[in-house]
Amino acid sequence: MKYKASTVQAFLQRIVESLDAQIQHIETASPQTFYGNVFSEIPEATYWVVTGKGRVRHIADKISASLASTGTPSYFVDAANEAHGLPLLSPSSRVLLLWRRYQPVADLTRLLEAIPASVAVDIVTDVTDLPVNRAGNLFRIVGVESSALEVPNDIVALAMGDSCVAGLESARKFTELDFLKDHPKGNLGKTIAAAQSAREISYLPPPVQAFAALKEEREGVRNLLEGLDAAAVTEWLDVFSRPWERIITTGMGKPGYCMRYLAFLLNELGRSAFYLHPAEGVHGDLGRIGERSLVIAYSHSGETDEVLNILPRMKERGATLLALTNNTASTMAKAADAALKAGAPEVDPIRKAPTGSTTAALSLATALVCSDRPAR
Repeated sequence: MKYKASTVQAFLQRIVESLDAQIQHIETASPQTFYGNVFSEIPEATYWVVTGKGRVRHIADKISASLASTGTPSYFVDAANEAHGLPLLSPSSRVLLLWRRYQPVADLTRLLEAIPASVAVDIVTDVTDLPVNRAGNLFRIVGVESSALEVPNDIVALAMGDSCVAGLESARKFTELDFLKDHPKGNLGKTIAAAQSAREISYLPPPVQAFAALKEEREGVRNLLEGLDAAAVTEWLDVFSRPWERIITTGMGKPGYCMRYLAFLLNELGRSAFYLHPAEGVHGDLGRIGERSLVIAYSHSGETDEVLNILPRMKERGATLLALTNNTASTMAKAADAALKAGAPEVDPIRKAPTGSTTAALSLATALVCSDRPAR
């Protein structure tokens, strides 16, 4: 059992090292050089369309949702179907493409050919010799890979997206009240509304703001690693490692995108898994849950209404619940068979958009499910 807990710690350490390498790379180039013109040109675009395929598509989807919730019009297109939507983009749009080196270069060439030549393409990638000759920025990932699954650099890609969220908040002078307009019913919106006034934000220049956010993301994962409760990890893994018929992941909002990624990863690891949207769960989708099912739920607060609403019926249907939350005294954590603290401070200027919290939580979630692989 100690071996399994130490494996989680080692995996998190590899993620920290990958983020360290990325930070050093940007520092060497300078933030202004690395981020290029993205913070001056994106606010002028009609949409920043985020795309990716395979496992990383869920990282792209989460980045798009974070951008949209913080003032940058954005939506996601699945790069697995390059003919859907991308050829119809107008010159006033831009594309943010996430592309990993484990994906065929021929697929990338075909995807780029589907995007009109007049549309700039910004690329987050660890491929060193991309066949690209068009307008846009290249955000090189240089993380230190040390696992066959190459998950750590997926986390770096997520952190890079969050850094762009922070930089664009600075460029737009985005405020808490702006955030509230697009979050009228969520928990974050409620906390802003309760304050009845917006805080003054001291914005840094956008590239500096983005780089500062990336460093804070690294610190969030490092602090989560250093504060990890080995006994609680062992308890969580004892439940997870049983021979479940199905594993269901769930979460609302930005945590939901992280749980979609986790379900994809679990299938790659040989564990049959799917994602259940909690809001759809109360409209009949709870029927997807059978006996010998394990549910992994992630809620930063542990009090997300949509998640709490489906927990009683999950239990009635015979499911076992594992929780990831920043609040281990929360309602969700108390309802779980095992719960782990998973969270970190948000890194965007208004400290409200799910950024640092989701990066730290997904880092822990991937470390947990990958640690089970050698043990089995």
